[in-house]
Amino acid sequence: MLSLLSMPTGFASIPSGGTCEATADPPIPGVMQGVGGKARILLGMGTDYPPFTMFTDSVPKDLGGFMVEFADLALPVCDITIEFILVPWTECWTQSKAFDEDREYVGKGIYEGRIHGCTSYSHSKGEREFSLDFTHSVFGKLNRAGILTRLNQDGKPVVSPKTVDFTDIKVGFVGGYAPTKDTFPYNKNFCVEGFPQFSTNSTLTRPVDIYGVPVDGPQKAIEWLLSGKFDAVYMKANQLNQLIDSGDDAAKGFGTNFSYIHTGLNEWSHNGTTLAISKRGSGLPSVLNPCIDKIVRTPKYLEICEKYFESSKCIGGEGTDTDLFFDVPMNQLPEKYNCASGYCSCDE
Repeated sequence: MLSLLSMPTGFASIPSGGTCEATADPPIPGVMQGVGGKARILLGMGTDYPPFTMFTDSVPKDLGGFMVEFADLALPVCDITIEFILVPWTECWTQSKAFDEDREYVGKGIYEGRIHGCTSYSHSKGEREFSLDFTHSVFGKLNRAGILTRLNQDGKPVVSPKTVDFTDIKVGFVGGYAPTKDTFPYNKNFCVEGFPQFSTNSTLTRPVDIYGVPVDGPQKAIEWLLSGKFDAVYMKANQLNQLIDSGDDAAKGFGTNFSYIHTGLNEWSHNGTTLAISKRGSGLPSVLNPCIDKIVRTPKYLEICEKYFESSKCIGGEGTDTDLFFDVPMNQLPEKYNCASGYCSCDE
């Protein structure tokens, strides 16, 4: 007869009353499971992706940001408890050399079951789908991508906005962040007649530090762009706006030393920023998606979302049908935008 200590993981838990109740979530070491249909979910997060994830301004500080406040609504709305634990982003999504070529891959924290998943990842096409499941987005729109380049002394971009073939151009991407390198050719150049897709026979690279270790985050990618190690960086179209809003030094020189030559690239993703990623086949979306669908219909969701973002980014928010400037393809931006503003026109 099996003892409780030898019982295989995944069996139903047995409360003190002796009645067997089905658990509502997979077992995680050291974490009590929810029972009776009341799920208890543990999600990992870093604190350097404001306003989605960050430390609070309180004393003592705590984990905070939009995603934490959004998840707090799961208990009163759906009777689901969502907890967050501070982890390195590499526990969520990282690089692996276990394949025929370097690939980004599900992090060990998720893969080995130390956490159910992680928060604040975009549902992009391609590489991420090979090892991840995604919940629904908590925004009303797709995340859009863009391309940064350096500016010459005359203020003109090193890489022309009308470039289609990037084969001979040193293009980098932001490690650990969407969009992933494999989605680059999915996008179209809206500055060229017929909107051809970008092409490249070269592999996009990510920055490394002085020890040759890959480095995640936009700051290092921008540093490499300015130093000439990259001539262009494929990254989110709103990334610089977020860095500016957070007071990050990486945004210094935007519009003077570097600018976007493309914004509004929308062919690389299925959905916007999601509440959670998890191991492919985990079933976590089936637990969280019905709850997300309920939360985004509450007035409290809109109140929290508009606290952190433009209303047009929020599901059901005012102006939802209106794109923010960094979500607009470069050929549709108003004339006031140019390289000096950080957003080059198609003819510069």
